[in-house]
Amino acid sequence: MKDSIEGRVCDTATMDSTDDAYYSDMTCDTSVTSGSSTVVQTRRSYQKKHHRTSQDHRLHYHADKDDCSPDSDEAINSKIFSFMRLETGKIALNKGTSLPSELEELDGESCDCHCGACCSCQSNAPATRHSQGCHGYKYMCKKMSEGATECPNASSSETQLLPSPTAIESWGHFSKHRQNHYKYRRSDYSSDSDEDGEVRSKNPTLKTTVLVKQKSHLPSLTLTRQNSTSSNKSYETAAAEGYDVCSWKEGVKPCTFKERVKIMLEWFSDFNDEQKNLTLKELLVGCELPQLHLLSVKMEANLHHGCPPNCQDLLTWLPTNQATKILSYLDPVSLCRACQVCKVWNQLSEELSLWRRFCCQPKWRLCKAAEHKQVISHMSHGSIQWKKVFAERYRLRNNWLKGRCTVRTFEGHTQGISCVQFDDTRIVSGSSDKTIKVWNIRTNAQWSVQTLVGHSGTVRCLHLEGNRLVSGSSDCMIKVWDLSTQESWSSIACKVTMTGHSDTVRCLQVDDVKVISGSYDKSLKIWDLHTGQCTMTLRGHMAAVLCVHFNDTKVVSGSCDKTIKVWNYQGLCIMTLAGHQDAVTCLQFDLTRIVSGSLDCNLKIWDIHSGECVNTIDWKAAEGHTGVVRCLQADSWRLVSAADDKTIKVWNLETGKRLVTLRNHSDGVTCLQFNDFIIVSGSYDKTVKLWDFSSC
Repeated sequence: MKDSIEGRVCDTATMDSTDDAYYSDMTCDTSVTSGSSTVVQTRRSYQKKHHRTSQDHRLHYHADKDDCSPDSDEAINSKIFSFMRLETGKIALNKGTSLPSELEELDGESCDCHCGACCSCQSNAPATRHSQGCHGYKYMCKKMSEGATECPNASSSETQLLPSPTAIESWGHFSKHRQNHYKYRRSDYSSDSDEDGEVRSKNPTLKTTVLVKQKSHLPSLTLTRQNSTSSNKSYETAAAEGYDVCSWKEGVKPCTFKERVKIMLEWFSDFNDEQKNLTLKELLVGCELPQLHLLSVKMEANLHHGCPPNCQDLLTWLPTNQATKILSYLDPVSLCRACQVCKVWNQLSEELSLWRRFCCQPKWRLCKAAEHKQVISHMSHGSIQWKKVFAERYRLRNNWLKGRCTVRTFEGHTQGISCVQFDDTRIVSGSSDKTIKVWNIRTNAQWSVQTLVGHSGTVRCLHLEGNRLVSGSSDCMIKVWDLSTQESWSSIACKVTMTGHSDTVRCLQVDDVKVISGSYDKSLKIWDLHTGQCTMTLRGHMAAVLCVHFNDTKVVSGSCDKTIKVWNYQGLCIMTLAGHQDAVTCLQFDLTRIVSGSLDCNLKIWDIHSGECVNTIDWKAAEGHTGVVRCLQADSWRLVSAADDKTIKVWNLETGKRLVTLRNHSDGVTCLQFNDFIIVSGSYDKTVKLWDFSSC
């Protein structure tokens, strides 16, 4: 009998690494309910290690210390116990050994033979238990030796929760991990997760349900028993929470597994290529995420064996025109990133047509004069460097959106600034000190180059066009100045003086042939630019006219009577817009809309055809101005306004969203003008400031 036992143990101990790999570590959350017993949840983690001794070929189990690492291979000098598998399938403890102390505590009482764990004392005949003791090695239960007819732990429902030797189908090495959790040594095929688990049971009535939160190649499992209240409840709860519910597959025994795999490989080697392909297709149908993950890892290096170089690089082996067509669908940022991939992509991304297309989009357009100047500056060897052109425009737009600019300050006026105009080389400003000053933009000088004296009152409005400057003043006069200069002398002089208004000339605009002005006398006048004669007077406002703007077909004016009027050149008012709560101080219009600002601190956008207000920008809803709006200007995509709250705000013209707020003036901002690169503003603080967005 002993020989057979030792032979059985020997056979078990000589299992090779393949079988060792088969026993991967699995960690489970188990909920077990027996009858009306309380549900006990434990987490068990097993670590396996086997030793084959040269003397008796028996297996030795080491109970690790509490502080031992679950994956440690260090020698353990704590309690050692060993057992053998009987022919009946049971596990028998060897003489002179005992289970670790962690397994000795059972409901607060001690049983030396651990009959509740090994099941040897659970025979139906009490006499058999007394005569046989525990495992036939004369180990008697303490309680039974004192006269008890049964071991009190044998019938305990909680006994079934212990990791008893009979619950172990093969050998292994256990080490205590933490509290009552045991770690099983990992194999090469074990999961990378410490929380993966498996529960094996010989109870044929036990059905294991696996609850998986999310299917992955590293599944986290929760196991519950059927026929228990907690199990059914857990199942329903899991289903309600979106868990995937599946049955845990036990698999086959290692020896059977090896035989079947060997047969499968022999069959597969006999198949031709078509048959192998069909076999693989059928196998893939049965594969789940863990298997697919393994395939992706193992096959990565062989997927492109025999392919041409850069077979995964689509743009490299496509014809140039097709590759360029693909790149044309990228946005500018993505195209710049594509330039950094490799040399081939860089060459393809440098195609001039790609960047020229960006420069022609409305979002990136500049005014005609600025575009012409920019294109000329980036011309090299007869071709335009469109990428550099676009890079400059992209940087410029981002500077506007983020408020990145340098500020230069021009000082010289003795009173507040009331109006400003500028061109490529100079800034012209009018002030309450009755003078007009000309500043040179190209130099860093903070003082004026020229001072024009001629008005006897505050200079209220200016218009600069080339070398011609037109000014209006509180002295009721309009003057036309020639700003052309020579190196040795200056011919700056007042060429024409227009008189006709009976009060302050508050606003004016000029083109090549005419001047249109608005005055505190409630009227608008149209003047011949060359002769200085008034050709038409427009009357209709009930209060002072504060702003005016015109194009080839209509004139639009704003007044202290809180209205905006649209006129034709026959002198008729064709539309009146009412909506502001106070005087309209500034306005501008294009083919579709009118934009206006008012003493009520609001900006309004109107439909020029219907006269309806389509948007209002106030301080409450849109973070608008908190002071009187003094001036504004708009282009194709942005609106810039200034107010008595000392700020300049930039808005998205389409949405009315505030893009940036500029602060540098120490008093209210009274006037401004901007182009694609700079803003020039004047303030009550007696300074003129230039905000340069192209230098950052």
